[in-house]
Amino acid sequence: MFFHQSGILGINARNLLYIRPYNKKKAIRLADNKLQTKHFLSARGIPVPKLYFTIRDHRQLEKFDFNLLPETFVLKPNLGFGGEGIIPIVGREAEVFTKIGGYKLKTKDLYDRISDILDGKYSLSGLDDTAFFEQLILCNETLSRFSYGGLPDIRIVVHNLIPVMAMLRLPTKDSQGLANLHQGAIGVGIDIARGEPTHIVQGSNIIHEIPGVEEDIRTLRIPYWDEMLLIASRAQLITNLGYMAIDMAVDRQLGPVLLEINARAGLGVQIANLAPLRRRLERIHGIKVSSPEKGLRIARELFGQKVEKNSREFNDKTIIGTEEEVELLVHDGTVLVNARIDPARKISLLDRSLARDIDPNLELLDCHQMKAKYILSGVRVQTLLELTDFSHDPFKMIIGSRDLDSFLIDPKKKNKKALKKKSVDDVVSYTSHFYYTEIDKKIIDIDKQIKLLYHLQPLNFEQEKACFFRDRRYDPQFMYPDLSFDGYALRELLSEIRTDDTPLGIIYKHKCQEIVEKMNLLEAIGTERFTEKSELLFGAVNTTLLARAFEFHREYPLSVDMGDTELIDERGIRQELQMYLKNHGLGHWKIREKSALVSGMLAGKKNTLFIRSGLKLSRQRLSALIAHEIETHIFTAENGKIQPYKIFNRGLAYYLKTQEGLAVYDQFRVVGRESRIAHLVMAISLAREKSFSAVFSALKDIGLCDERAFLICAKVKRGLEDTSLPGAFTKDLCYLKGFFEVESYFNNGGDARKLFVGKIRLEDIDFLEKIPNMKPPRYLPNWVTV
Repeated sequence: MFFHQSGILGINARNLLYIRPYNKKKAIRLADNKLQTKHFLSARGIPVPKLYFTIRDHRQLEKFDFNLLPETFVLKPNLGFGGEGIIPIVGREAEVFTKIGGYKLKTKDLYDRISDILDGKYSLSGLDDTAFFEQLILCNETLSRFSYGGLPDIRIVVHNLIPVMAMLRLPTKDSQGLANLHQGAIGVGIDIARGEPTHIVQGSNIIHEIPGVEEDIRTLRIPYWDEMLLIASRAQLITNLGYMAIDMAVDRQLGPVLLEINARAGLGVQIANLAPLRRRLERIHGIKVSSPEKGLRIARELFGQKVEKNSREFNDKTIIGTEEEVELLVHDGTVLVNARIDPARKISLLDRSLARDIDPNLELLDCHQMKAKYILSGVRVQTLLELTDFSHDPFKMIIGSRDLDSFLIDPKKKNKKALKKKSVDDVVSYTSHFYYTEIDKKIIDIDKQIKLLYHLQPLNFEQEKACFFRDRRYDPQFMYPDLSFDGYALRELLSEIRTDDTPLGIIYKHKCQEIVEKMNLLEAIGTERFTEKSELLFGAVNTTLLARAFEFHREYPLSVDMGDTELIDERGIRQELQMYLKNHGLGHWKIREKSALVSGMLAGKKNTLFIRSGLKLSRQRLSALIAHEIETHIFTAENGKIQPYKIFNRGLAYYLKTQEGLAVYDQFRVVGRESRIAHLVMAISLAREKSFSAVFSALKDIGLCDERAFLICAKVKRGLEDTSLPGAFTKDLCYLKGFFEVESYFNNGGDARKLFVGKIRLEDIDFLEKIPNMKPPRYLPNWVTV
């Protein structure tokens, strides 16, 4: 009874009241798996330490080269808990590694610790586990002066998107540099509103100063405090954990970095704050929080011990006048409406006849109300409108106080965009054209941020290649760039885009869907879901395609240049490409070399043709690549530039199969057929079930050289970190599948010129004929009849 009345949250109450109802099993499994959490959050814009290597079983441990480790790193168990099993390394000399406090370890010690991790010694469930090495965070100077050697971290408890309570955990000599309270670390309560220390505890004792530190920690202001609270709330929104704690640190260079999330947050944070957690959780029960930003404002107001009222609360609000132009979002675009701002009225009003005229399919709850979404001064509002008659009123909408939480009203602000009096049909016609011009730009801007192949290019490609050829039983452990886009924000932007059922609207609708699938794929890099996401985007191997691949392999040579021993070096290749581009009026295209390029040559998006460093090609192979990369990819890109919408240069949704099929068709016309593209299909089929080294061995058995076999394996195992695991990147199915489809199109009398108008797919040809102002292709290979 005492604990209930005092508001202290105990373990049973935590489990019954917060974990069971708010944390789904799927979300808990994600939180328990540090590697999956790292990939999942990083892909959605949450900063996490960089991952170096993973070791999943004893076979990998036997083959692991400890010389590849950087000078500083942290070794962790994937399913560990309570800080057990973690080894932070702050320096090394040859095979001697230095822990915090100066303790020395040898390679054998790390080997033994990894072996224990794999056997599940530190696992939450006692099951076999995975060990991984990640970046050692270098503590921000503001916090490091209060810590003994190790990395201080900040734990923030979040519920309902509201940061409820937080503490700073300081490593001590007793905790051996680890920030775990049960191992002897110090807990410091933090004022949520200000990010300032309140109370200090060690174990169950309240202390008044940090042992061995002369400076009073109460003078500290946690750096990046508001940013960390916002990250905590966003992490809860993304992971769908209703009750959670996140552990963060502040790096000298990177700023706030999320270390891990916890679905079963410990309760020591109450002791550090000398405040009952249950009482705080009960205070926010039932509050509707629409965004992490709002959750942060509520936390400051409710739980700050020193709430500072200042103008920061108003900085997020948009200033509007008493008369504004509103973009009403409907199923076929937007409609511009003159609106009057009236905070004295609670519910917003819309003209009844306007509602019916612009869109008879709008969702009417009854004859008096309508669900609606509109944009006011750049802010999107979702609301319930009352319908009434505005027959003689120049304003067809009145916005009430319920929709004005995000705004401040300035009566002196004048509306500079007032519409001239137009009929509804005029308004819809006017906005429809503007809408598709804008939607084209928005979608292209979003798509440019994805950089699919960049994110799938292993950073350590050359190093892992060298390791493989030293021991062909070795399966490369690939590392990839951190995702450079914010998937959460981009999905929000895509959700605001509206299209209709016109041919152009359908094209953009498909492109939005493809962009989401590309983000899903990149966010699954290094996870078990990667192959599934790849097959959704690029398709899967079926028995028919695999049979045709084997038939292609038997019927055609491995390569058309097998007997050609005279090779052109990189300088000669560059000269011939420059001359070819110049002769075809494409002198603005630049040629750049790139070392970590899986393919030999690649036409990029910014008028750049990349070639692999040190590339050497036969005359036949160079001709094939010119047909493939320039006569197809560059020609269609240039033709797309002259079309009325940029998407024809960027690429329609799922255009790749037709584009690569056309490139292969052109290539085969120049040099003849070869079975190289069939090997990609065969390799993808194998990679779904087998390791990198097993696929390599199979490709060698059918006659491929070492270099070609390795490059194919690297292509189809991209996206996996540990290539000993089953799984494949299926993009390269498009070459053989696309070739068969393009060949069938031509055999049935298809017009080649239609395939060169831009980067399109066969399925969209009928749509293109209905889009006004489309232009004929300017660049065509010689074999296409004009």
